[in-house]
Amino acid sequence: MTYWRIATLLIVLLAAIFSGVAAEDTTGSNSTSISPRLKAARFIAGLFWASPKGLQRRCAATIITGNTLVTSAICAKSDYSSSTYGQGGWKIITDSVERYSQEPSSSVTTHTVKDIKIDECSNFAIIQIEGNISFGGDLLPLFISSHEIKQEATMYTYRTSDPSGNNFMSLTQGTADSCDQFLPGYAEKNFLCTQPVLGQSVTTDYLGGDPIIGFSLQSDGPLAVLVGVTGLYYSTLEKAQTASVNDPTAFRFNAIAAAHVSDIASVAGVEAKSLVSSGVLS
Repeated sequence: MTYWRIATLLIVLLAAIFSGVAAEDTTGSNSTSISPRLKAARFIAGLFWASPKGLQRRCAATIITGNTLVTSAICAKSDYSSSTYGQGGWKIITDSVERYSQEPSSSVTTHTVKDIKIDECSNFAIIQIEGNISFGGDLLPLFISSHEIKQEATMYTYRTSDPSGNNFMSLTQGTADSCDQFLPGYAEKNFLCTQPVLGQSVTTDYLGGDPIIGFSLQSDGPLAVLVGVTGLYYSTLEKAQTASVNDPTAFRFNAIAAAHVSDIASVAGVEAKSLVSSGVLS
């Protein structure tokens, strides 16, 4: 892990947290409506379905290496997109704020998805693209936290489904008893259970796929690290389970990235140790 990369990651993540706008291609019809925090979060890419109808945004995807990203499994399944928009394939947008647009312009630069490894049991997907993302400056991948996620750890997520609204939220783990009532055995299934957050919307944010980040206390490592990706809401309301109504009391069960490091490394063609940060989360 080079000091240059660590220092650059520190600057990039501090900018994302404290609303600094990173330099990037801000062209696009809706660039002015994107929040500064999302513009600065350059490790977040967009996963799009490309069909004769154009590009349709599905979810966020977090950049891990030059050719590998991660998201939720439900985001990466193609059955809904193909039946709604027609036959096509997946594309990734990284270097434009249009990665947050529901229908970006046809001139935007995209990366073609080569393969997607889906683990439905843990709602986690590993995306492999053709070629490589060009890193440099403020565009860098995230390291994955390999440390135990303690109950008191502070975590944050970005709600990219609403890029102009309240999209940076603090997350708190639910107690084991509360979480087991919604999803028995969730811990053995490598899920991170989080309590309801103010302003959550089951109806607009039901797919998940957004990064969950934590802050590492490792002195020689990156400040912010990937803890997981947001997953499915579990609710006592039947209609909320199908995202027909909102439930502000729903708990969320998110995929833990560390549980998939070996698979990510295999897809990326790198050693697993090059992807992780072992620092204790604050």
